[in-house]
Order: sequence, then C-alpha cells, then structure tokens
Amino acid sequence: MAPWGLIGQAQVAVVSEETYNWSRPCEVHVVTLKAVDINVTVRGFVARVEASLTYHNATTNALELEFRMPVDEGAAVYKFEAVIDGRKISAKCMEKKKAEQIYKDAVQSGHTAVLAREDALTADVFHLALGNLPEGSQAELQLSMMMELKVKTDGAVSFTLPTVLNPRYCPLDISPSQHTESVAQTGNPETVIVSEAYTFGIKAKVRGGHIIARVTSHHDSLNVKLSDDSMSAEVTQDSGGFKPDHDWSMLIYYANPYKTHIIRESGERAGTGLMKDDLVMVNLHPEFPEESYSHRNEILFVVDRSGSMEGDCIQSACATLLLFLKSLPTGCYFNVISFGSTYSLLFPDGSQEYTEETLKKALELHGTIKADMGGTEILQPIKHVYSTPPKPGYARQIILLTDGQVFNVDQVKELVSCHAHETRVFAVGIGNGASTALVYGLARAGRGRAEMVYQQDKLQLKVMGLVRSMLQESAQDVKISFEVDPPGGIKLIPKNPPIIFGGQHLIMYVRVPTSTEVKNITVSGIVGCAEFKNCYNGSDIVTIHDEEKTLHRLAARAQINEWQIANEEDVAEDMITLSLATGVVCRWTALVGVDLDMKPVGHNPELKKMRKKIYSSNKESPIRSRVIADTVDEVDTGKEAESEKEHYPVDYGKNLMAVVSLQKFDGSWTLEDVVKVTSLPHSLLAGATTYKNETSWATSVVLAFLEMKYSAEKDEWGLLANKARMFIARCGDDVEVLMEAARKVLAEN
Repeated sequence: MAPWGLIGQAQVAVVSEETYNWSRPCEVHVVTLKAVDINVTVRGFVARVEASLTYHNATTNALELEFRMPVDEGAAVYKFEAVIDGRKISAKCMEKKKAEQIYKDAVQSGHTAVLAREDALTADVFHLALGNLPEGSQAELQLSMMMELKVKTDGAVSFTLPTVLNPRYCPLDISPSQHTESVAQTGNPETVIVSEAYTFGIKAKVRGGHIIARVTSHHDSLNVKLSDDSMSAEVTQDSGGFKPDHDWSMLIYYANPYKTHIIRESGERAGTGLMKDDLVMVNLHPEFPEESYSHRNEILFVVDRSGSMEGDCIQSACATLLLFLKSLPTGCYFNVISFGSTYSLLFPDGSQEYTEETLKKALELHGTIKADMGGTEILQPIKHVYSTPPKPGYARQIILLTDGQVFNVDQVKELVSCHAHETRVFAVGIGNGASTALVYGLARAGRGRAEMVYQQDKLQLKVMGLVRSMLQESAQDVKISFEVDPPGGIKLIPKNPPIIFGGQHLIMYVRVPTSTEVKNITVSGIVGCAEFKNCYNGSDIVTIHDEEKTLHRLAARAQINEWQIANEEDVAEDMITLSLATGVVCRWTALVGVDLDMKPVGHNPELKKMRKKIYSSNKESPIRSRVIADTVDEVDTGKEAESEKEHYPVDYGKNLMAVVSLQKFDGSWTLEDVVKVTSLPHSLLAGATTYKNETSWATSVVLAFLEMKYSAEKDEWGLLANKARMFIARCGDDVEVLMEAARKVLAEN
C-alpha cells in the first residue's frame, strides 16, 4: 500500500499482470512533497474536507505530475485548485473528454494546467494531474469534497479519511489501459522520486447543534478541546503526528444521535436545476415491528481468501465468519464459498440446513482458512450463486467478507443489481484501503447494508448489527409522503425510495420549492405481514444558509450513485447535466483549469523535449494495521490449531469470542463449557439448583455470566442469547427461574 498523495501510476500496479516495466532504464528526478494538510469540518451528519498537498520542483525542468488518491465512494468532489508561486488556478467542471483535451492542449502549448477526474472503473480513486510545474516552483494542490456521516451500530458518528491506496487486482478480461488513464504528453515517462520526509497534518472542527459527549478514534491519539457548552469541539492529531499507513478515523458520540434531525438548506436563486431549489436532508431511525424478523433464510457466506487478505485481514474475516455462523437461527440453510483466483464451496451440492453436523463442518473449514487462494476473482463466485434459483420459501442473502482490492467494481455491481429482486447482498470491508466503491456499492446494488472494519474497531458489534438487518424481511411498498403548503413540487432525491432497515440510520434528500412549507413527513411500508409507519413533524426542520451548498451536492452524489447501478438507458446524459449544474464530479466529467496569465514554460523546443511525467516510486514497505478485537481461538471445535495456543491456554472468562465459540448450533452450552468459562467446579454447578435438563441449566449460567461480565457488549451477543433462551424453553424449563438461580450462583461464588 502507498501513502496518501504519493500514489503514482507505476506504483499502483495490478496484481495479475505487469503494467509498468521496472527493469527498463530511466532517468530519475526528484520532487519534494513538503506537506499534506487536511481540514475537516463536521456539522451534524455531514463533513466537508479540504485537502492540500504542497510540492516543490527542485529540478531545472518543467515537470508534469500525475498521481492517484483514495476517496470515499460516497464523497462529492466539487472543487480543485492549484496555487503556484502566488497565482491561483481554479478548475471548472466539464465533460470529461473535453476537459482532458483542454488539459492536453494547454500543456502542449506550455501553459500550466490542472486536471482531476474519477477513475473509469472505480469511484473511490481520483486521478490528479498538474502539467508544466515550472522549474524551482512550489505548487499547492487543493481538493475539496463533502461526505455523509452515518450513525453506526454503537451510536458513534463515524468519519474516515482514506489515506491508503492498496494495489488492486485486475481480472484478465480488463486490459491495463482501462485503468491507467494517463494524460501525460510523453510516451516514455521518466521516474520522479519523493525522497524527503513530509509533514501530514489533520485538523477537525465539530459543529452543528448537537451536544457532544466525546470524540475519539479507532487508531490515533487525538487532542480534543470541547467547548464549555459541549456544542463544539476542536480536534488535532497529538504531538506524535500522523503516519499515513492507515486510514485516519474520528468517532463522534452525540448525546442523542438517534433523534430525528431535519435540515433545510436554501438554494441559489441564480442557480439552475437542483441548485436553484431548497434542499431538505432528513436523518431518522425508522422502527420495524418485532415480527419483521424471519428464520426462513438461505445464507451464503462469500469469503475472500486472496493473497491480499494475508495477516490481520484474514484473521478479521475468520472472526467475522465465526460470529455469523454462531448467530444463525435453526431452520435456515447456509453455505460457505471461498474465493481467490478460483472458488470452492463447503457444500458443493448446494446450501444445507443449519444443523449440528453442518455447523461442525463449517467450523472445521473455519479453522483452516488462510489467505492462500491467489488473486481476487470476485465475479465468478457471485455468478455461481445466481446460476441457481433461491430455495423456495426462503429469502436468499449473500454475506461478502473482503478487502475489496479489485478494479472490476462495475461488473460486479451490475450483476448484483440484476438479481437484487431475489437476493440481498450484505458486505463487510476489512482493513485499511478496502475499496469503499466495492463494499458500499455492492450493498447498495443488492439492497442490503455494509460495514467497514478497521483496527480497534468493534468487530462483533458491527457484525451483529448486520445479522439483525439480514434477518429482517425486506421492506416492501415503501412510501415517502409529504404534507406541504402549497401542494406539489416535492421531489425525492434519488427518485426511488431508499433501502430501509429497522433501527438503522436513514438519510433522505428532498428537493423543495423555495416558497413551499413542509408540515409533515411520513415513511411507511410493509415488512412481512406487518405494516410500519413513522411520522415526523415539519416544525422540527432547521433552516441553514451554506455558501458551499453542502446538502445540494451530497444529494447530487446520492443521485449519481443510484444512476451508476440503475442500468437505465441514456443515463450518462442525465449524469453529465447534474454534474455540470452542481460541480460534483462523476465518471463522465472532470475538473480542469489552465493558467493563461503566466508566460508559457517549455516554449523553447529543447525544454519541450524535457517535459516529464511524474511517477512516484516511493516504495515504502507496506505496514499492515492490526484489527484489535477479541481474538478468535479455535476452541472445542475438534483439534486446536497448531499455534502458540498450547503454550498460552485460552482464558474463556476474559474472551467473549471464546465464549461464543463454545456455543452449540442449537444455542446451548454444556456444564463442561460452564466450567471453562466460570472456573467453578463441576460438582458445585451440577447441584446448585433443580432443573429438567442439565444443558438448559448450563446455558442459563452462561447467559447470566454474559450479563455480568459483558453487559456493555450486549448488542454483540444479543442474538446468541435469544437463540439460547429458545433452547431453554424447548427443554421445558422456565427461563427466568433458571436465570435467577444462575445469577445467584455466580454472585455467591
């Protein structure tokens, strides 16, 4: 992986085939990256990011810089500027081909020019180019974007700044030229090395009318200065600085993140299209009836075992798979599909019923999973799933576990979208640099949900949140209605109702005429056999005036994202029109600017010959981040893995995942399990109370232990506990009576 802002064409090589010949002779030049400065402003559930990269051309030639940078796939990139020796070049949004031609013509004529555009194959990589940086000059490149921030399962509002761009696998049916996208003027580019250390500074401000409980991070030590009224915060990196070998993150905990929050942003009266009207952003957490959960599911775990998953990523995938397997309800069907360059199925003949025997086979596979299957050919296993119809009477769900390091994102999204009516897709992106375009894009195309898992992240909590959403039946006949005065003129953006999951943060955008009053908003639909209806009062709307038109541009990005998976004809023209009106870059547009005031450089024919394209060949060794979570040990599932476990016995009482791993497929634990978990003697436990079934008593003790030891993590083991309670009830014992006796035994011993 490569540090943010230093990603050159040659460094971002695909895994499948060589796209750059490192052995060929080339002249090496040096350019200095002096500083990377990031300023983040968070207001409620949106963030504005301003990124600045300062370069110095220490050579005696005019140089052409071209590099790549990672962005969140939902980010609305809308502004690109360059300041060169005090002169500012401001880029304008244009059709991509036109912008590229303007850039090439300007560079060929000796003018300094800038160009920013989205990668042709994936929305989470941007290409930036600076042509004709004069000798001895310093350039400050400034890129601005907006991002949605969602409330996560643990109540945190999560902001992540992608700073890592890993090499991405290129399937054989995609030629290297499709993802290089070079606009350089020379056929034989020379290499420029960034040889000196540079500073990386990050500052953040949190505003927006919410009481802030605390601000923290997955990985980094932050300095947080909270205002006296807790309504704002200033955040900086601690004195140790930030090393861009992992994605920078910030978790904001509001006092009441689940309260409905509705903002109305005024439009530009002189604007066109979307920018002219007001824009309403609705943040809410709709509730579903309890009976919306179904056990009639066919669940397919698709696990990435490619070489890029080696290390902490595959360990996280194993932990995630174990949680999924242990949380499945009896009566469902499941299968596990491993993939890399090829793919294999746990049950080659198709999904099997979830029983003690099939769970045992799955756990045996879990204990042997390694990142040993080569490249990342994700399309073929997904095609295999769709090659057979869903099991009659069962809802088919795909759970994808991947680091998402592929280029053929659109191919996979298109396939998933075509089958969304019969199969939902949920995705877990693992590790720094995981492709948000793939992970979030597949979940959106498959009408499911996605989570990203980083170091020190609450893996179990996110996994259990996905399981709950997966077990919910799909919401049907969803309607978003508005009571407005005067009637009419309201437009939902995107036009199709959003995907809704009970209890999850839902963001909607509504285009409203400037003279229209919104009185009420109603979200309704059907889940299973039950109706749901959530009403929200228009009097709660807060009106703001934002010169940057943050909400308008986020709404545009949301519409663009939907168009990219809708497979509608002639959508490119609509995307271009919206992009040009809002300035938000899409795959068909780009930001381009030319410095026409400066005397052209390279007008001397000899200088023109020396025009260079820069490849950053900074080959730092990859530094992989570790995902800090309860480590999954292969305990009591057959043989212990050949590892250090024989030297370091598992302490079940201090490891939630170890307790989870002991649970049987029917939701039970045995008295032998209880001895391991509590360290209490078998004789004491066996004679502590009266019961009809010894296993139901043992299960009650483990449940009481979880309540006592891991009450703060209840959201992580809640579904397992429901499964255990159902087991106790089936045995004929009174759940509450046994639970009370179990609590007493643990309290007294």
